[in-house]
Amino acid sequence: MYRYKRIILCMVLLVMLISLAGCRTEETYSENMPREETPSVTPVIGNETRLVDSGPVQGGTLTLPVTPVDTLNPYQTSDRYVNHISFFVFESLFVQTSEAHVEPLLVQSWDEQENTIWGFTLKQDVFFHHDQKLTAYDVKHSMTLLEHSDSPFYDTEMFNNILEVNVVNSNRLEVVLKTPDPVFIQKLTFPILPQTMEAKNTEYVSGTGPYRLDSIDESMVKLRRFEKWWEDHPPYIDVVVFKVYREEEMLDAFQNNETDTAFINNVDFSKYRYRTDMDFHVYPNNEGNFICVNPNGLFGQARRQNALFRYISFRLKDMNLGQVQYFDEYNESPIDKEGFRQALIESGLVWNELQDTFIWGGVPLKTVSIVVPEKEIQKLHMANFLVNILADAGVKATTIRTGDVKRVIRSGNYDLTPITEELKPWESLEETQERMRRELGYGNENSYFFPLYRNQQAILFKKHIRGEKNAIYWNPYQGFASWYIPAVMKRSLED
Repeated sequence: MYRYKRIILCMVLLVMLISLAGCRTEETYSENMPREETPSVTPVIGNETRLVDSGPVQGGTLTLPVTPVDTLNPYQTSDRYVNHISFFVFESLFVQTSEAHVEPLLVQSWDEQENTIWGFTLKQDVFFHHDQKLTAYDVKHSMTLLEHSDSPFYDTEMFNNILEVNVVNSNRLEVVLKTPDPVFIQKLTFPILPQTMEAKNTEYVSGTGPYRLDSIDESMVKLRRFEKWWEDHPPYIDVVVFKVYREEEMLDAFQNNETDTAFINNVDFSKYRYRTDMDFHVYPNNEGNFICVNPNGLFGQARRQNALFRYISFRLKDMNLGQVQYFDEYNESPIDKEGFRQALIESGLVWNELQDTFIWGGVPLKTVSIVVPEKEIQKLHMANFLVNILADAGVKATTIRTGDVKRVIRSGNYDLTPITEELKPWESLEETQERMRRELGYGNENSYFFPLYRNQQAILFKKHIRGEKNAIYWNPYQGFASWYIPAVMKRSLED
C-alpha cells in the first residue's frame, strides 16, 4: 500500500511541475498598463524565439497586399486597394476617423460665415517629400485636379456648389459656396498634391504623409519613412511594402506569411476569435442594401409603403443574414402580420375571409412581382423572404429573375426589388436615397427606398503588428503611423 501511495504522490508532483512550467509560457500583463503596450514574452521550444514587447520601438518592415498598380496619383485610380497606398503618402485638410466624423489634419484652424464662406488656415512647417513647403496654392491646385477627375473615393459633386476658391496668402484659403453647406468640412478629405506633381506621373510622387515613395515596379511598391514628417514623432516602422496580388490570392498570401494583413468578406468572423497568431477588426463595408418600391405599384401609396416597411422591420431578423449591420434608425415601430394586414385594410384594401385574400377595386389582388438579378444569391434570399412574409399576411407574391434590374425599375414592370447601392463617406443615408431617386428618375416627394442592412467585412492582422487598429471601409489601415513591431530575440536552449 505504501508503494502505491509513493507512486501516486510522484504523479501528483509531476503534474504540478508541468502546470507551473506551462504558466510561465503565458503572457503576463500589468494591471496599470494597457494590454497592447505591456511587456510580454512568448517562448517556443527548440531555438527559442521570444517576442518582447516593452512598448513602441523603431524599425521593421510592414508588408501589405495590393492589386496591380495602375497609377500612384490618387485622382487617377479607381482601384480601392491602390487607393490605400495614398493614405501613407498623401494627407488631406481633414481626415475621416469614423463613419460620420472628421478631424483636422493639415488645417490649423477654420471659420465660417453662415455655412457659406469657409476660411482655412494651414499648419506651419509642413513639407512635401521633395522639401517644398505646403501652401494654400497646393490646396487650390489639388481641388482643381479633383474637380476634373472621375475619382470614386472623393466628393467631386461638391464643386457644383463652389462659387470660388481664393488664396488669401500662402497659408490661408477661402472657399465661397453658392448655397450653405453645414457639413462642408466632411468633404475635404481629398489628398493634397504639390503644384509640381504632374497629373499622370507615377515615377514622381510627393506628398506630406509619413511615408515617401522609395521604388515601384510590377511586383511591389516600396515606401520609406519620411524623416521630416511634421508630426512630433515619425512613424515607428521603417519601410512599408505593398506586394502585388490578384484579389483572390490575398488571403493565401496572408496565411503563407507573405503579408501582414488580409481582407475577408461575408464569413463567420467569430471563428477567428480564438486564433493566437492574428488579430482581426470587423467593420461595415460601403454597400447598403435597400428595398426599392415601384411608386406606381401596390405599395406606392404612402400608408401601404409605411406599413410594408414596418412589417419588414418586424420580420427582418428572421432572415438569419449573419454578419450584417442593420439600419436600426429605420426599424422603429415595427408591426406583426396582423398589424400589417390591418394597415392594408385601413389603406383601402378589403380582406376576404372566404378566399383568404385581399380585394382591390372589386377584384382579387394581383400577384406582387419581386424582381431580382439572376445570379446574386443574397438578393434571391431576400426576394424569397419577401414572398414568404407577404404570403403570411395574405398577399401573394412571386420572384422574377432578370439580368438588368435597373432597366426593369426604369420600365416600371415590377412591385418590389432588392437593390444594392454604394454608400459614400460624405453622404448621409438620406442623401444616398435622394441620389438613388435621381439616378432612377424618381421624384423626391416620397421615399421609395427602404434601408435594410450593410454587409460587414474584416481585416486580419498578424499578431506581431502592435498599435491602435480602428479600421473603417474608407481607411482600413487607420492608425498605421502608430503601429510598431516588437523586438524579437532568439537563443538556443543551451543559453
